[in-house]
Amino acid sequence: MRACNELTLKEKIGQLLMAGFENGMPDANISDLLQNHFIGGIVLFSRNLDNPRQAFALTQELQRLAMAATGIPLWIGTDQEGGMVVRVRQGIAQLPAAMALGAARDPVLLYEAAKGTAEELKTLGINMNFAPVVDINVNPRNPIIDVRSFGDDAELVAELGIAAMLGFQDGGIISVIKHFPGHGDTETDSHAELPVVRHTLERLRTVEFVPFRQAAQLGAEAVMTAHVGIPLLTGGESVPATLSRDILTGLLREELGFDGMIVTDCMEMNAVTQGIGVGEAVVRAVLAGADLLLVSHTYESQLEAVAALEHAVANGRLPEERIDASVERILRLKKRRIELQKRNWEEARALLENPQTLRTIERLREKSITAVNHVPDFCRLSPEIDTLVLWPPMTAACKSEDEPLYDDTLGNCLRPFITAKLTEHVYGTSPNPDEITTLVSEAKEYGQIIVGVFHAASNPGQPALVHKLLTVGGKVIPVSLRNPVDLAAFPEVQGFLACYEHHPQTLQVLSRVLMGMAEPAGVLPVTIPDHLEGRYSSERHAASGVESAT
Repeated sequence: MRACNELTLKEKIGQLLMAGFENGMPDANISDLLQNHFIGGIVLFSRNLDNPRQAFALTQELQRLAMAATGIPLWIGTDQEGGMVVRVRQGIAQLPAAMALGAARDPVLLYEAAKGTAEELKTLGINMNFAPVVDINVNPRNPIIDVRSFGDDAELVAELGIAAMLGFQDGGIISVIKHFPGHGDTETDSHAELPVVRHTLERLRTVEFVPFRQAAQLGAEAVMTAHVGIPLLTGGESVPATLSRDILTGLLREELGFDGMIVTDCMEMNAVTQGIGVGEAVVRAVLAGADLLLVSHTYESQLEAVAALEHAVANGRLPEERIDASVERILRLKKRRIELQKRNWEEARALLENPQTLRTIERLREKSITAVNHVPDFCRLSPEIDTLVLWPPMTAACKSEDEPLYDDTLGNCLRPFITAKLTEHVYGTSPNPDEITTLVSEAKEYGQIIVGVFHAASNPGQPALVHKLLTVGGKVIPVSLRNPVDLAAFPEVQGFLACYEHHPQTLQVLSRVLMGMAEPAGVLPVTIPDHLEGRYSSERHAASGVESAT
């Protein structure tokens, strides 16, 4: 691989950029960026990835173009977090949602699952995973982190995040932990506007920074920045962390001792471009200390980024030595981590969906199902009682997610076990009063009712439906299919289940738990109101002086 001092300035600037594009094979735009602007990385989304064979062919062609242009291989990265944030959506092992992993609380199994997942991504030619999320979900109103977080306890998040990070790294790819300095206690989506975190430095050091500090000490190779403002750290102004030298260099590099690669979140997000544009934003990010800049969507913005960096060097604003420092770090990691494919598709295919990895992931799902019973064994069904299952359709709940490929429901999983009558209805995501009235009227004919709840904060018809069902007289078991804080709306319920996702394998485990054939082994990883006492049960936060969400 060529060294930094062998590259032209244009080639060095290209190494700082990681670009996305629209198609399943290289188009004219991405080919131009690779061949004429020498970009050093590609970010892939589900729009680029139809199936493993196509993904394998795509990464090989991208690497061929890059090697022909510069002789330096590409970073090829994606968000393969687990749950509903996965870009390779079929044909390889799929991790559960992070919050399900927080409920399972098994770092050894998580390490093995992450390692196996990384080996399969590497087989496809993907050498960088923007995962794990180590944001601490202390704010139940957070619209973008939610079940992508392991939970609301800093030490738990650190333990599981590091297990996943080390698994990905030992599986042969770069793990990019995210989103520094912490996106967990925000109420706005940085795709749209700048979230602002207003906490004391003591609070930040004992909560938000904990996973990043521990990961830096244990060999983290890459960290992704968050486009969040922390005025306390930036002289009272709400400057995005991505653009702040005080945060990226002063805090991350100097205070926390991180010497790996600093990767930005997408530089086209409104939180970082508002009022200044993409070009100015990327220059400020490099001056702040960022190494690798994601410009994930628009060809015009990618060209703007290249031109802005070239202009900033030409006019003396951006020293070439600053670029060299990032390029040296990037090339050092590329030499360590990137192996170009030497196998054909048939050889690669045999390495996907490794049975051992699949079984490890299944065990994590089995350990994640969580029951809260205020009446002993309330969350158990009798096979001899007429049963109604009401199930919401699953949709992407934020811009980071893709629409799910599967539409499995719990009713189909329960049918082999219920000998009495079983009826299932897929109700509207936020049912209107007429639909609620119809469903409640039918529910009076059933002795046991399971009702799925999914992202209820944005779908007020779901809580309204559950409240009405609780008045009909039969046993009603709410099941959270996302964040169990949704169930805080039902303090009168006698028991509920949480499974954090709706993967078909998860629903199979859930059905066995409901029938008493498996134990719900999960532990709630987030705080919800104590249904018996009407208060929050997370004394650990009160004891540690954690402030309430802002």
